[in-house]
Amino acid sequence: MCGRYTLSTPAEDLAIQFAVAGPVPPLVPRYNVAPSQLVAVVGLKPDGRTRGLARLQWGLVPYWSPDGKGYRPINARAETLLSKPTFRESFLEKRCLIPATGFYEWRAEGRKKYPHHFRLRGGGGVMAFAGLWDCWRDENGKALVTCCIVTVEANEVVRPLHDRMPAVIPPDAYTDWLAHGTPVRELQRLLRTLPAEHMEVVPANPLVNSPKHDSLVCLNPVA
Repeated sequence: MCGRYTLSTPAEDLAIQFAVAGPVPPLVPRYNVAPSQLVAVVGLKPDGRTRGLARLQWGLVPYWSPDGKGYRPINARAETLLSKPTFRESFLEKRCLIPATGFYEWRAEGRKKYPHHFRLRGGGGVMAFAGLWDCWRDENGKALVTCCIVTVEANEVVRPLHDRMPAVIPPDAYTDWLAHGTPVRELQRLLRTLPAEHMEVVPANPLVNSPKHDSLVCLNPVA
């Protein structure tokens, strides 16, 4: 699963990495992104070709939700995307990329939980989590645009703390993941576990346990 993550890369740099067209919204460094918050997402614009960078609410609300309330999943298992009504149409038609510089998982020791930060080896790269999005509208037509992260089985680096991790889409597959015409079998093939040799893990600060804390201190372990 992925319940907290980080994104400290400037919007201008994200625009270059993800080939985003046009202006991008300002982004502040985030060191403790939490569910229900607005998160940076890369997806196709209405023309179906160019990419845009927007901020969506984390926690998927399908367009057919009767009232836009209730359960808002932050994660979707790759293995059941086609069998779950909440995710099926988004998987087939509304896919996105969710940039991140790392994600957190916790090790429980007695009554205490100790966070760890998982990131690309070397610590400075941006991952593209496989994401789904949808747009729900109220009776007045006001839109609520939301997203969630697709998860896969954990690799050897993550597995000691959790059995799931975000699916990471490689740069050479961004186009296929976002494109409307990509065959389902190819989309499923892209949802693979990132090899362990590409990742590293470091202790994080227990301040991460509360979403109220969102600063660089979250990445500094307590001595």
